[in-house]
Amino acid sequence: MREHSLRRPNSTKVPLLKRFSAKYFVDDKTGCWLWTACKHRQGYGMIKVNRKMEMSHRVSWELQNGPIPKGEGYHGTCVLHKCDTPACVNPSHLFLGTNADNAADMVSKGRHKAGEKMSNSKLKEADVLLIRDDPRPGRFLAKVYGVSPSLIWSVKRRTCWVHL
Repeated sequence: MREHSLRRPNSTKVPLLKRFSAKYFVDDKTGCWLWTACKHRQGYGMIKVNRKMEMSHRVSWELQNGPIPKGEGYHGTCVLHKCDTPACVNPSHLFLGTNADNAADMVSKGRHKAGEKMSNSKLKEADVLLIRDDPRPGRFLAKVYGVSPSLIWSVKRRTCWVHL
């Protein structure tokens, strides 16, 4: 009987570029290279590199352009999508930016959640418009709408619900 092993010897390790190239297909309509392998819950592709799971669009950028430069801030340098398709790994659809650039890109393309789209929103757009025009005290309005006085204050000063 032949001995069988589940582990591959190191000499047969498949190079990253070859493994990467086998995990996407090209969408002829959009030009996106759509990741078909493991995905993050938000739709971003994932691939194992040096025993660590990495986001496939970041790996794609590095395969095409070299290492992503270190950046300031919590997330460092981000790899953003021009096409707004999380599963896309086409390097021509990717660009570098900061976390602030990523947030601004999201807002400019209308992909952010604001107002009633927020799952924890206690007010409706109509309520916000009424609150802004209502001259009664914030504490009174807070009780009427079942929210905190600080939320009423923010609504009236337009530091929240700024899209209205």
